[in-house]
Amino acid sequence: MTGEQLVVFLHALGAWPDSWEHQIRSLPDGFAGIAPPIPGVAEAGQGPYDLAAAARGLLAVLDEHGAERAHLCGLSLGAMVATHLALDHPHRVASLVLSGSQVAPNPAVMAVQRTVVRLLPRRVATGLGLTKAGWLAVLRAVADTDFRPRLHEIAVPALVLCGSRDVANLPAARQLAAAIPGAELQVIRGAGHTWNVQMPDRFSAVVGDFYRRLARA
Repeated sequence: MTGEQLVVFLHALGAWPDSWEHQIRSLPDGFAGIAPPIPGVAEAGQGPYDLAAAARGLLAVLDEHGAERAHLCGLSLGAMVATHLALDHPHRVASLVLSGSQVAPNPAVMAVQRTVVRLLPRRVATGLGLTKAGWLAVLRAVADTDFRPRLHEIAVPALVLCGSRDVANLPAARQLAAAIPGAELQVIRGAGHTWNVQMPDRFSAVVGDFYRRLARA
């Protein structure tokens, strides 16, 4: 890499790297962005899915770009994978932006989500980019996650985001901000879950301001 700092954007389940096009174009001077596919998602359903393994897979992406450390910006599933990377490989992470993430998902809610996926027509599931088996494999991995015992280990600047209309994830956003030392919480009025696409200018402005502040620190 050049002297620019690398920002790695990590997509939500059901979204793909192109969902981050606006944010990559809008990064402030001194930062360069990439949006790789989250490792293993495209192949999910061929066996159990593992969020920690997905995080390990991102290390090769950082190496490809010559980045010893990178800023991670994740939405939903992407935020959970970013959290895994920060916990398991802290020396490779410079900062975190976590939007619409989870900490220890509600088992009942996750069970309902899996039931909905099982009832989806196959063509609808594949139209969202994954087979039904793939959706179920990733949802099982999400349901088995519990970050609570380790969040205090995160020692990089962290910005926790959640849309005010993303009510299912607001409690987790507050938990993340309370448990990660020094984390900042912003609840974005009127925003839903995938507000990087629904409100791209607003999302880009919020993360851009965070990175500018880091550069000045």
